[in-house]
Amino acid sequence: MNPRQRRGVLLMIVAGIGALAVFFTVVSYVNSLNRELGTYRTALRLTEDVAPYQPISEDMVEEYQVPARFFDENTFISDLTEILEQPGRQAVSSTYLAEGSVLQRSMVIEAPELETGEREIAIMVDAETGVAGKVGRQSRVDIYGTFPAEAEGSESCATRVLTDVEVLEVGQVGSDVNENGTQSSVVPVTFRLSPQDTLALTYAESFASSLRLGLVSPEGSGDPGGVQFCSSDQAELEAGDQPQGQDDQQQQDN
Repeated sequence: MNPRQRRGVLLMIVAGIGALAVFFTVVSYVNSLNRELGTYRTALRLTEDVAPYQPISEDMVEEYQVPARFFDENTFISDLTEILEQPGRQAVSSTYLAEGSVLQRSMVIEAPELETGEREIAIMVDAETGVAGKVGRQSRVDIYGTFPAEAEGSESCATRVLTDVEVLEVGQVGSDVNENGTQSSVVPVTFRLSPQDTLALTYAESFASSLRLGLVSPEGSGDPGGVQFCSSDQAELEAGDQPQGQDDQQQQDN
C-alpha cells in the first residue's frame, strides 16, 4: 500500500468516526427532548376551513399529537362532546377557523337551543368600547346605536335599539378595517331575538355609525330611560347647565 492509499484509508476512518459521533449526538439530543417533553396527548385538528357559527362534525377533524408537557385539559379538546353541556346538541365554531387549527375550548361552543319563533343573529361590536371584557355568555344588555345626520337640518341621534336582551355567545377578538383604512378590534356577539327585534338590530348594524352594548345589572334593568338622545337634546342640556350668574347676565342684556 503506497502512501496515497494509506492517507485515503486514514481519511475514511476519520470520516467514519465523525459520522458515528454525529449519529450518537443526534440520538442523545432526541432522547433528551423525549425525556423533556414526556409522552404525547391527543388533540383535534381541523381538516377544512370553518366559517363563524357553523357546525363542526367528527369528519371535519383529525387526531393530532401534542406533547403532554404542553397539553392543558382546560385549553385543548380531545373530543367534541367535551364542550357539550347537553347530549345531542351540535358543536359550532365561535369565530372563523382555518384548516390546520388545533381546536381549543374558546374556539368551539355549543349551538344555542332556539325556541319556536326565535332567531339567532350575530353582529360585530367594537371590542374596546362595545364589550370591554365585561360582557359574556348569558349577560343581559341594552344595545345602543349612533346614527349621524343624514341631511342638512336633520339631527344626529343616539338610540337604544333593544332593551334587556340576552347574549348567547361572545366570540374571539378579531380585526376590521373601515372605509377610511383605520383598523380596529372587533368581536362577534350573538343574540337570541324575536323576528321583529332581529330586523331592528340588522337595521342598526347596517346604518348606525357605531354600536355599543350597555351591561344590565343582574338585579334588574330598572327604568331604561328615553329611547333617543339627539343633538337638540344636547344643546338644551348644555344651555340648562350654564351658571346662574351667566343666565342672569343674559336676562339683563335682553
